[in-house]
Amino acid sequence: MSKFKLDNRTLQLLNAQVNLSGTFNHVLRSAPKREAVAFRLKVERSTSDTLFVIEPGSERHTLTLPNEKKMHLKLADFIEEIVNGPLDTSDTTGLQNAPHSSREYARFDIEHKQRVFELIRTGGSVSLDMGFEQPIHIAIHRTQTRTGITTIMSIGMKRPRTKCFSVCGTDAEIYEKVAESINHLAAVATPAAHAA
Repeated sequence: MSKFKLDNRTLQLLNAQVNLSGTFNHVLRSAPKREAVAFRLKVERSTSDTLFVIEPGSERHTLTLPNEKKMHLKLADFIEEIVNGPLDTSDTTGLQNAPHSSREYARFDIEHKQRVFELIRTGGSVSLDMGFEQPIHIAIHRTQTRTGITTIMSIGMKRPRTKCFSVCGTDAEIYEKVAESINHLAAVATPAAHAA
């Protein structure tokens, strides 16, 4: 069975359209074969909630959600569930399989922080899975003449975002600069529809 997904552009459109009343046409595509399913979205917004009517082909589905900031992500989950069938919760092996409304991006947790600090002390490279499709790759070279590092960071394959810089100081000062740079890179990589 093909797994149809809403792309980032469609999520951005939904983010704007949930605040409007009207009818909008969209297309869902499957990843491997690029099959397409078209659907019509009708939005009727009131002061407290919004009624959505999703029409893929001759089917008709309705959903009413209270007006809140991330309701477009709940709508996206509902649309994908209509087209793909109910979500199989036992098959959520990665964050990309999680529903849109529960996905987290740019999670720089304790384990990541410990790995980066150890990397600063010893040098080397690491890949951090922070919830994106691609990990953030970090390479650090310890300088020999004075206490410092040179680092290269990147995320993405086709058009990668990269950062390269050198910094001197104590390990704690260096860590602060590297962590700040990782957070900046993660903020740039976060899909616009999910950014708060």
